[in-house]
Amino acid sequence: MIKSVARMGRKKSSVLFKDFYREWIETLKKTLLPLLRRSILVSSANLLSTHVQMLHHHFQTYYQTLDLAASEDVSQLLFPTWRNSLEKPFLWLGDFHPNIFTNLLRSLLNNDSDEEDDKNVEKQSNFPLVWKYPSKNLMSKVEEIECGLRLMVPTLVKRYREAQSGFIDRVALDWIRCVGKPETLKAVGGDVLVQMEELMSVFVDANRLRRSVLTDIISATDVHQAALYLEGLAQFFIGFSDTELLRDFEQCSIPLSINL
Repeated sequence: MIKSVARMGRKKSSVLFKDFYREWIETLKKTLLPLLRRSILVSSANLLSTHVQMLHHHFQTYYQTLDLAASEDVSQLLFPTWRNSLEKPFLWLGDFHPNIFTNLLRSLLNNDSDEEDDKNVEKQSNFPLVWKYPSKNLMSKVEEIECGLRLMVPTLVKRYREAQSGFIDRVALDWIRCVGKPETLKAVGGDVLVQMEELMSVFVDANRLRRSVLTDIISATDVHQAALYLEGLAQFFIGFSDTELLRDFEQCSIPLSINL
């Protein structure tokens, strides 16, 4: 019965989001990331700024499309069967945890390289030391974003648990009582939709948090920092489609521990 309710104009769009994600990754991998990398090596601030904006817009389009898919069938996004085994440990309320954004930025800011490493980096870029002396504004903004995450993430987790508990209390028990009583299934179907709306609300707010964190980071960095940051973020997303990495992960017998 629950599956039949989910099919009421919803499941189709979820499948379309899976297809959208595949195309989105291909565009990121084969078009936008190579353009960004080339502009990093060319001394043209205008060209670099254009490609930073293009890549940032690409990520924003991803989260906007995720919102749309959630409004039509959030169940398929909260429990995405199409995600591979390497991606799933990083998921939080249906998509990558927002702490990944700040952790990546911290890794760039805290990369204490020695003189030899600096020379190697200098050969790869026209602006190798942009993280060496970050502005006070950037450091203050990072702390502000991290503080917001420490407040918002537990709040959203609490809302999700309450919504899930409400779903069980309001729907599951009544559904069991309705087995063999077709005349009462319609009422239970209404309860399903009510509870799914709350789950959708939590998901959309979590997605809004991810989107705002990324926007805040890009706004706080200069164009060179933003370029290197987006390059790293793109590599992170693309890395999950690496077949060799996925095979090695699935064959690994050591338990995975992730601290976000």
